[in-house]
Amino acid sequence: MRIVDNLGKTETLRNLRLGNSYAMKKIFTFITGLLFIYTASEQLSAQSFSVAHDTVTVTNPSGMVFLTDEITPASTAVTVQWKVISSDFPADWITATGICDNNLCYNLSSLWPSGALKVSSPYAATADFHLQVNLDPATTLGCYYVKVRMNDQAIPADTAIEVFKVCKTHPTGTTTVIKSTSDVVLYPNPATDEVNVVFDANADVKNIAIYNIIGKMMSVYKVNGNSANMSLDNMPGGIYFVRLVNSQGNIVATKKFTKQ
Repeated sequence: MRIVDNLGKTETLRNLRLGNSYAMKKIFTFITGLLFIYTASEQLSAQSFSVAHDTVTVTNPSGMVFLTDEITPASTAVTVQWKVISSDFPADWITATGICDNNLCYNLSSLWPSGALKVSSPYAATADFHLQVNLDPATTLGCYYVKVRMNDQAIPADTAIEVFKVCKTHPTGTTTVIKSTSDVVLYPNPATDEVNVVFDANADVKNIAIYNIIGKMMSVYKVNGNSANMSLDNMPGGIYFVRLVNSQGNIVATKKFTKQ
């Protein structure tokens, strides 16, 4: 009887150990699953890039106006694919409007209503994304918008929405102190390492930007006073435009120069 009892106890202990081992495996599997779900949700919630503003607005544009935003990668370089998902721009606005990433500029007529998908160059650091519009020839008045959807090309679910809003309430636009480009002095031209710009101190100039010939912003400078000295380092030789922008975001003058 003792032998049988001992055998029964041994069998019971073995079963208990097997049961405990099975239970531990179940618990381990459950915890591993939770960790996987948490990690996946963290990866989805952590955006790989951001935009500086959800909405950029300009009122009463005069001349060529740039509604500028910036895309910033979270860590590594990000290739952004984007498309216009809605717009109520009138027909006489569309032909005068372009949208530019850090690669190319596209006329709005090719982006909407087609919803054509475009792909940027990799954003390795904070860089420009903007809408540019010249409404001087347009006759339609009012406030209208363009909405752009962006996403990381490698992560389709990683998205951002950008809205550009333009209001034109009178046909003549805003008046400025600078009446013509002759009021702005740019030198040297041709330039090599840097370029200087001098203008009327009462012109309300707040920023000066340099754009290449396809409309891509190369650099931007905040202005105090009536002059600016701008470095041309890392810019290839070619034709560039300096645009003086006032506190309302309107371009008050544009000068062309060549870098050798």
